[in-house]
Amino acid sequence: MRIVNIILFPVTLAVGLILTAAGLAMFVPPAISSWLQFLGLMFPFLFVLNILLLIYWWVQLKLKLIIPLCFAIFNLIHVSKYVQYTANKSGLKTDFRLASFNTQLFGVMDGKDNREMVMNRILKESFDIVCLQEFYSKNDLKKILVDFRKAGKFKMYSFFRLQPDRPYGMAIFSNFEIVGSGKVGIGQNTGNMAVYADLLMGGDTVRLYNVHLQSIRFNRKDYEFIRQSDKNNEGRIAGSKNLLKRIREAYVKRGMQADSIAEHMKTCPYPIIVAGDFNDVPLSYAYHALGKDLLDAFRERGSGFERTYTGPFPNFRIDYILYGKRFICTDYKSFSDIPGDHKLISAAFNAPLKAD
Repeated sequence: MRIVNIILFPVTLAVGLILTAAGLAMFVPPAISSWLQFLGLMFPFLFVLNILLLIYWWVQLKLKLIIPLCFAIFNLIHVSKYVQYTANKSGLKTDFRLASFNTQLFGVMDGKDNREMVMNRILKESFDIVCLQEFYSKNDLKKILVDFRKAGKFKMYSFFRLQPDRPYGMAIFSNFEIVGSGKVGIGQNTGNMAVYADLLMGGDTVRLYNVHLQSIRFNRKDYEFIRQSDKNNEGRIAGSKNLLKRIREAYVKRGMQADSIAEHMKTCPYPIIVAGDFNDVPLSYAYHALGKDLLDAFRERGSGFERTYTGPFPNFRIDYILYGKRFICTDYKSFSDIPGDHKLISAAFNAPLKAD
């Protein structure tokens, strides 16, 4: 046992330091250090490993337990971004409900058409506002948008194509009047975008951002590589390098995109809500850049361990609803009944409080 203790002591120190570095990843732009973002991705595993080491030293009745205990306490603040146990929500006033969903082109690339399932969920929940990423129709896109608005019983919609010749883009459907809308410039040569709509709520105007940040763009071969473990060493090394390169490039692009949106938000005179697919975990630079002055609906009203991306990797929470302090969130839910890699997420709010 003495030999095990000698080995585990430096391991304990290393795990704690790496865990702390993972917690600091959100403050460092990926263009400066993309490797810290990889650590942020690993935070839940590192935290659990640190707790296991804490238990080990406690069972051994060693004062060394203080080391993982200190690291656990220091990083405990980040756990609420992954796991939540909120108080009873009953009796809280709700003025409107908002949903966000990455439709993944309604599944058409996989030979499916999930539009009806998406609409059925929207109708069942009676959402007042819906943000959809990758809204797609190969034929007569405008007619499909109008039909979707009517079927969902929405009063208005706003839609922007990714490119003039692309049959998909970002849509916002609303029961509140849309008094303004636009695209946010997040750079060229990207298949992602951010849009906004200004909604009239009573006597207030609220700006809603619908966001879809850079994805890793794994293809089928990449996912097959992740699943398989029987490749030869040469193939494993080549495949790993390719995956790491894609992940790093995506981190850098997301960081720049998030900075562009954050700068746009600084010029906004209205209360803000941000919804969409960030393609990044809570301990990331992109999440921090967009959410540092906002509240997170899951952290305020969620429950349990949340993962909004259910695909092979990275199957954590990457879809978010963030909001300004003039709102009060009364509920948060996610739905996994629509086929695809993303869950539909929703939050309920009261109307924005009057500014002081």
